Amino acid sequence: MTSQIDFNNLVLDPSLNIPKGEPVIGIDLGTIYSCVGILRQNQIDIIADNADGKTIIPSIVCYKDEEFVIGEAARYNMTEYYKTTMFESKRLLGLKFNNKKVQEDIKNWPNKVIEDPITKKPQYVIEVNGKEEKYFPEDVSSMILKYLKKNAETFTNSKINKAVITVPAHFNNFQREATVKAAELAGIEVIKIINEPTAAAIAYAETINTDKKEKKVLIFDIGGGTFDVSILKIKNNEYYVLASCGESHLGGEDFNQRLEDYVIKEIKKIKEFKDIDFNNKDDHKILKMLKRLRIEVENVKLELSREKHASFFLDSLYNGEDLKLKIERSTYEKLCKDLWEKCIKKIGEALELAKLKKENIDEIILVGGSVRTPKIHEMVKDYFGKEPLQNVNVDEVVAIGATLAPKLDVKIHDIITKTIGIEIGNGKMSTIFEKGTVLPVKNNPLKSSRGFSIGGKNPLKKQVIKIYEGNDPIAKNNMFLGKFTLELDKNQKEKKITILMVLDHNSILKVIGRVNDEKNKENEIKIELNE
Repeated sequence: MTSQIDFNNLVLDPSLNIPKGEPVIGIDLGTIYSCVGILRQNQIDIIADNADGKTIIPSIVCYKDEEFVIGEAARYNMTEYYKTTMFESKRLLGLKFNNKKVQEDIKNWPNKVIEDPITKKPQYVIEVNGKEEKYFPEDVSSMILKYLKKNAETFTNSKINKAVITVPAHFNNFQREATVKAAELAGIEVIKIINEPTAAAIAYAETINTDKKEKKVLIFDIGGGTFDVSILKIKNNEYYVLASCGESHLGGEDFNQRLEDYVIKEIKKIKEFKDIDFNNKDDHKILKMLKRLRIEVENVKLELSREKHASFFLDSLYNGEDLKLKIERSTYEKLCKDLWEKCIKKIGEALELAKLKKENIDEIILVGGSVRTPKIHEMVKDYFGKEPLQNVNVDEVVAIGATLAPKLDVKIHDIITKTIGIEIGNGKMSTIFEKGTVLPVKNNPLKSSRGFSIGGKNPLKKQVIKIYEGNDPIAKNNMFLGKFTLELDKNQKEKKITILMVLDHNSILKVIGRVNDEKNKENEIKIELNE
């Protein structure tokens, strides 16, 4: 913690300080696909990949022929170069290796992912020039961001250093910090982080809502790896987030996994394939086969969005034998029904938090590639009894909102989606910032009160104050953010402690602590982050 911070005069929402004329890009860093835009001469340009001209770019990195390739080139080569391909880094950002969701993901991946012994974070292990190299999720995301930046610089023929980047509304503190770190590694200054549903609402209000009337909109955002449902009130150029619910680990890849598990189960029924050990990641033939399966599963899922059945075909799948299966859309819908119902349930939770009825919602906006699934569209429509908005580019709308945010006179009143508090003596969570608090915000400084004063016949040598993020009343069931460790003089009867917590406009936590001794001398408390 730096000692230069002015404890009494903290600025909560600093100016973006963008020099006139300096280009700023808006980035939707996605689990499966990413997208980047720029505003020039009052026109929004979604920037196409220099390689293939597509505006949505696969979030995949592959090492091939002594260089890293990104995007469609990486996707095209991931079957052949399966030992050097890294994907879905967004699902690992800011999480520990032993996180339950991380473990659920990597057990199904053909990639090798290990635990870094120092940071306890996950690391991809790939083969580079015949040697094993390790990369953190931030490293992989930074390569994707650098590639997006390079495309934008080529498009504009100018140097670009600043960006607005979107994140899921339910990303926690560490996931947001990891996103900023990835951008820094890519040479990008993040001037603002915006929640993806908020970005979609900005895009709607500025490009579609031509009558400019006050409206309440519900954003149903389900991408490759995350799901958010947010309700916003849009009034003139102000955006009030009334409620936000969702899952930071639920999306199209989970639907793919259900379909992949089903396909593997069906494969095992076929005599020629019944002895295949799909869990043997030491077998290179198995790894290559899993890569091919994963790509074909995605293709079949897309086909089932258009057709009622699809053919699953892979030539020479194993030992020269071809695989051919017919998959019905109805089968796929049964496989994913509980996941989709979970999403619909979140709509009700969001309405309840916003103290609204579904009749109060003026527009329903579907965002993310997964909303092309007919059943998801149908379930949302049935819930509200009316059609969601049709004229929205579900792939580009978040990037459009991120692109518009710094250039317009936009005022965003976003909220925190998880409570932040400290653990008290009975193991419960004592709330500092309640879920739904409007950003930015700082607490009334906590001063020597219960849980912060040391005294008695047997004074402690140290006291640890733990900070958590989450909505469970029991502290340990939430995300551990960090702690204060107070070194105490055994002759000290009491220490007066002051703790100030600040959640900035990016929903990233900053904490300042000070302790006064008997002579009223101030010392800053050392904060140990959960790194």
